[in-house]
Amino acid sequence: MNNYKKMKMITAFLLAFVVALVGFPSISNAAVVGDILTEAEAGWTRYDDTNPAIVYSKGYDVNVRWNNENLYNGSASPNSNGTPPYSNKGEVSFKFVGTKFRIIAVGGSNRASNVDIYVDGAKNSFALNNTSTINNWKTLAYEVTGLDNGVHEVVMNNFVPSTTSFTPFGLDAIDIDEAGYLINANIASPSLFAQASEAKVDLNWTSVTNATGYNVKRALTSGGPYETIATSVPGTTYSDAGVIPGITYYYVVTAINVGGEGAPSNVASATIPIPEAARAILIVTMTTGLEKEYDLSMQEVNDFINWYEAKQEGTGKASYAINKHDNIKGPFKSRKDYILFDRILTFEVSEY
Repeated sequence: MNNYKKMKMITAFLLAFVVALVGFPSISNAAVVGDILTEAEAGWTRYDDTNPAIVYSKGYDVNVRWNNENLYNGSASPNSNGTPPYSNKGEVSFKFVGTKFRIIAVGGSNRASNVDIYVDGAKNSFALNNTSTINNWKTLAYEVTGLDNGVHEVVMNNFVPSTTSFTPFGLDAIDIDEAGYLINANIASPSLFAQASEAKVDLNWTSVTNATGYNVKRALTSGGPYETIATSVPGTTYSDAGVIPGITYYYVVTAINVGGEGAPSNVASATIPIPEAARAILIVTMTTGLEKEYDLSMQEVNDFINWYEAKQEGTGKASYAINKHDNIKGPFKSRKDYILFDRILTFEVSEY
């Protein structure tokens, strides 16, 4: 056996040994609950706990925040103001548009063992308490995927009956799928109307208080996904000229200001009409003086003219069949006039 073959066999053996020892690397590197996520992964967008779209209520003291360089953007919001009674500490809520979200929080042995979370009203819970004696910064604490593409509401709290002890829950950040967004709860949704014309869709919507502009979004189905076709529109009207006749388009509009983007408006749809083909009256005068009149599409008229000119050049059939369309009398599927070329004296075309 030559040295080349020996080297191949040794290499193959070592490769098989390594694979058996460590296994193949995982195809997916997506994080799982309990992992430390210093930044949002690909396909996600991160929002800090200080984002104005996140609502803190029911005793949540936003003036008492944890500040630490290990936290995302240096802060987290605990739902405790540090003083008893502890029976009704704060609640966190937010709304978002999208199909998935993640809760980024602080884990450790001195963290909440039970956080109630409601997603569109359905209750679940998660724990931040673990065996670690140090804080686990930027922990992926909870994740939901596979939601319908639309507006969703999330509410979190860890209310406890005890008045002598309380283990806080510290929200560090929220991750939303990058195709969606966190909804600014402090701005209303406009009411949208759509009207199709010959080559565009005209949109108009109601004005929203405190809005500095509006985003216009379009889809080919009512449920989306929606593509943003105009951003920061200053007024309450927009004309979409990038449309195709015969297609139904679905639109939503959102109001925006410094606090972010509000919830989408109602869905308004419009279908661009297909323009009718040009038509004409064809009058054929026969050599006998008889006039034959036909209401035809311009395509049919052009076909007749092409036949006539070709026959003048000496090619083509001696007769031409003209469809009488609605001029049908009796129980017939169709009626056609067969015009002989050598019986035509003149013809006239009046397009309309």
